[in-house]
Amino acid sequence: MKRVLAIILLVLVALYGQGISPTMAQSGDVTITEIRIEGAQRIDPATVLSYSSLSAGDTVSRSSLNRAVGRLFATNLFEDVSIGLDGTVVVIEVLENPIINRISIEGNDVLPDEQLLEFIDIKPRRVFTEKVALDTKALLMEIYRQFGRYAAVIEPKIIKLPDRRVDLVFEIDEGPLIKISTIKFIGNDAFSDRALKNVIGSREAKWYIPFGTNDKYDANRLSLDTQKLRQFYLQNGFANIDIVRSTGELLADRSGFVLTFQIREGGEYPVKSVTVNSEIEGVDTDQLLEISTIELDELYDVRRLEETLSLMTNKLGEFGYAFVDLTPDIQVNNEDTTLDIIINVGAARKNYVEAININGNDRTLDSVIRRRFELVEGDSFNQLKLTLSERNVRNLGYFSKVSVDVVPGSSGEQSVVEMNVEETATGSFQLGFGYSTFDKASLTFGINEANFLGTGRGARASISLSDKTTNFRAGITEPYLFDRNLIGSVDIFQDSIEYTSVELEKKGFDFGLGFSAADDYRHRIGYTLADTETKTTSTTALSESGDEGAKLISEVSYTLTKDKRDSRIDPRRGYLLQLRESFAGLGGDSTYLKTVIRGQYFKPLYFNAFVIGLDGEAGYIDGLGENVTRSNRFILGGRKVRGFESGGIGPRDAGDNSAVGGNQYYVASTNLTSDFGFDKDLGMRWTAFVDAGSVWGTDYPNNVIKPDDDSLRSSFGYGILWDTVIGPMSFVWAYPIDKESHDEAKVFQFKFGGRF
Repeated sequence: MKRVLAIILLVLVALYGQGISPTMAQSGDVTITEIRIEGAQRIDPATVLSYSSLSAGDTVSRSSLNRAVGRLFATNLFEDVSIGLDGTVVVIEVLENPIINRISIEGNDVLPDEQLLEFIDIKPRRVFTEKVALDTKALLMEIYRQFGRYAAVIEPKIIKLPDRRVDLVFEIDEGPLIKISTIKFIGNDAFSDRALKNVIGSREAKWYIPFGTNDKYDANRLSLDTQKLRQFYLQNGFANIDIVRSTGELLADRSGFVLTFQIREGGEYPVKSVTVNSEIEGVDTDQLLEISTIELDELYDVRRLEETLSLMTNKLGEFGYAFVDLTPDIQVNNEDTTLDIIINVGAARKNYVEAININGNDRTLDSVIRRRFELVEGDSFNQLKLTLSERNVRNLGYFSKVSVDVVPGSSGEQSVVEMNVEETATGSFQLGFGYSTFDKASLTFGINEANFLGTGRGARASISLSDKTTNFRAGITEPYLFDRNLIGSVDIFQDSIEYTSVELEKKGFDFGLGFSAADDYRHRIGYTLADTETKTTSTTALSESGDEGAKLISEVSYTLTKDKRDSRIDPRRGYLLQLRESFAGLGGDSTYLKTVIRGQYFKPLYFNAFVIGLDGEAGYIDGLGENVTRSNRFILGGRKVRGFESGGIGPRDAGDNSAVGGNQYYVASTNLTSDFGFDKDLGMRWTAFVDAGSVWGTDYPNNVIKPDDDSLRSSFGYGILWDTVIGPMSFVWAYPIDKESHDEAKVFQFKFGGRF
């Protein structure tokens, strides 16, 4: 009996020690008369009370008090929480979590403090918990992995300060930069390792690419590489390709990563048939088949299928169908190892443009972009006009990326056009130098701002200097004059060229007014007023120039251009046709009619791996009863026929061998450009070309070497085009093939440019 009483007494003492009254121990419930908060310093007691969800008058049990403890812990504001009962009074005692006083990073050299602190985004005065330190450590580790520092070691240190404050310090040992040392392929019988390495984006580390980024292991890039490999095989007839496994493993000695791709190639399949099934009434499926680029009896190429689907989508878009679901069905015939391709066209309705939204133009005004659109709100949807609009905006040269998405509008018959742009620097400069037997060393510098203050207005200036020539030009352009489709421009210029015996000077201004019309036609009317003067500097020249003394030229011109190129800056497909007529005689001292015609054609080959370009030009000037002077004749060489200096081709003075120009000329050029064979990380392309041309005919033939010789001059050459981090560079070597003894050669040219 005494033992039982002792046990009961101990239980009562224990219950009182836990803050639970004998009444609660017996009945299990207590009605709260008061709640007392203890330990709160920064946090208002009323806030603690609200988080606990307890109120005076509540009837509570031990389980409900435990739930209140859980709610307070869930706030992450407290390091410790206890709730007890003093009779009918609930006592909530809290120990607040520390506050972060300062965050610092130590031991880092590769990544600066500012960059790391921006990534982790922890600010002072934030409540500190152990989870905050661990989560931040994990984030920093991931950041270092992205920069190839897989051996980085990061330790968080907590320095306790008075008043429940802490300094949070991350001690970092960045470790060595670990790159991809080896890329392996397993199961590739049809293609060599080298061929497949050129397909994927990841690269093995190479000493001659010190600033590359693709030689760092990236799990996301590995996934993308897997897709690229699969796409490559699908482009080459392997319809059943399977990339079984792709892994990136860190070597045991942490010296590098090894990427491994295990491939099951399957067989090659030629295309047996292509059919189109359409759920849209009135659509001629034969018309869709006519634009298909899939070749029967040729190996299956997913690029041709994708190109065909794109062409068919655009064709249906021209008919007014904005949202069309084209689903290809590939059927494999294992008996004869062929493929049947069935393209299913889903049901669709004609659409109208509800809205046009432009995104990403932080600097360029909306109006500058909208005025390049062929569509406006309320128009019937037309994919061809939308494609032209995208090209027009891209041709502005203000954006590094331009893309268009069409999304459903507020009803099934309406669509919203979303144009997304990514702005780029529109200010540029160009620096170049060259060497020729005539000019010796030459230097060119130009500066241009194409989008002044985001208004689309342009400003430019350039100067070219050499031992024999000086050329200066400056001007401005208003692309939307008087808020209309008019392009206005004004330029001033001053040119000087010194021959052995004479010096020609020409200075004046030129202004023009142009506009665009349907079907990519552009019209420009221009006027030039210039003073020309010829000064004799020696007596060795034997020919007449007709320019003796000062003369005033008053010239009006008209230019008609049809431009179907996909880009004016870096064309890869399409053509350009141009006709320019110039007439001098409305005042001034010279009379002539000058005609120049020009054409360009670009075509991508082997799925855009190569681009072939053809360029031709011809000109004729007639004095209309007067002799054409030297300053108004055509000069040939330099950029038009590489391998020759500017003015290096054609008739020359028999005394000082200076170029006298000609009344007629023609040039032609063939260029092939590609990055094939170069590591894509280098940003380099090569070009090979053949140029040809001739200039002849002068109204002052006496003492001129071969004044009417129209024999062909030609050259071949090659060059390197390099897009560097500081700007584009070009290195060009050209060598004459057909050359007259009096022509002047120019072998090497270098140019450098940048943007700001």
